[in-house]
Amino acid sequence: MSVRLGVFGVALAGVLAISVTPATAAPDSGSAAQALPAGTVVEPAIDCRPSSARPRPVLVLPGADGTTSETASQWEVVVSALRRQGACTLVFQGGVVDGRRWAGDMTGAARQLADFVAKVKDTTGAPRVDIVAHSAGSVVANYFVKVLGGTQDVHDMVLLTPEARGCDGAGFLAQYGIKDLPVTPVQVLEALPFLAPALAALSPEMASALQLSPVSAFYRTLMDGPIAQPGVSYAVMATKNDQVATPPGTCSFITEPGVANVFYEDVFPGSPAVDHSSLRSSPDTAGWIVAQLYR
Repeated sequence: MSVRLGVFGVALAGVLAISVTPATAAPDSGSAAQALPAGTVVEPAIDCRPSSARPRPVLVLPGADGTTSETASQWEVVVSALRRQGACTLVFQGGVVDGRRWAGDMTGAARQLADFVAKVKDTTGAPRVDIVAHSAGSVVANYFVKVLGGTQDVHDMVLLTPEARGCDGAGFLAQYGIKDLPVTPVQVLEALPFLAPALAALSPEMASALQLSPVSAFYRTLMDGPIAQPGVSYAVMATKNDQVATPPGTCSFITEPGVANVFYEDVFPGSPAVDHSSLRSSPDTAGWIVAQLYR
C-alpha cells in the first residue's frame, strides 16, 4: 500500500505547496473509479486439503508493499509456520497491475477474492476459510466479508497493520521527507472536494490509491457502520513503529465489539523491532497468527 499512496502523497505535497484552483471540468470520483481496471490475479494451485485438526484452508493476502515476484520471500516465515501446523495455506494476490498487488479497482479486487474463496471451498469441500491479510490486503478482505456477503464463507480474520478508520495520510508523505505540515493529507482532501477527482485524473495509480481515502465511495461503503461482522472472529496486530498507517494503532485498530486489537511491542516486549512491512516477516508474528487461528 505504501508504494501506491506514496505516489498520491508526492502529488498531494505539490498541491499543498502551491495555490490550488478548482478545475472547471474535473471528473467526479465515481467516474475515475469506474475507469480503473480490476487487474489480474495471481492464485496458487489448490493442491492441499484441510485435515480434521485444521479443517479450514487459510488464505494469505499480502499487502501492496513490494511486487508479486517478492511475495514468496516476504511471506515465507508466516506461510511456513502455518503449513507446519498442517494448515492448507494458499497465498492469493489480486488487483495486480504491472506486478503490483491491489493496484486496480478495489471493488473488482474484492470480487476476485470472492471468486477464489468459492473455488477453494468447492475444491476442498471446506464450508469456510480463514483469512490472514496485511495492509491493503486487509481492506480487500474486509470489503469482501462486509459488502460482498463473505460472512458465511469466513471463520477467522487475522489482520496485520490494516487500514481502518482514523488514518491521516501523514505517514505516506513522511516517506518522502515531507513532515510537520499544518494539516494532514486527509484533512486537505476533505476540505477541497474537487481535489480527489483532479488527482485521480492524473493517473490510474493515484485513482487507485484515492479509493482508500475517506472521500471515496469505496471507503464510505466499507467504513460507514461496523466493519466487523457477526459470526466472524477478528484479531488485529499493529506496530507502534508504523510510519505508513498513521497514527499507529489509531489507523489500524478496529475498535468494535468482538475485535481483539494488540500492538506487537506489547505482546512481544524485547523482540526485534518491526515496522509496517516487516511485521509480516517476524517469527513472533507468525506464532501469534497461528495462535489466533487455533485457539
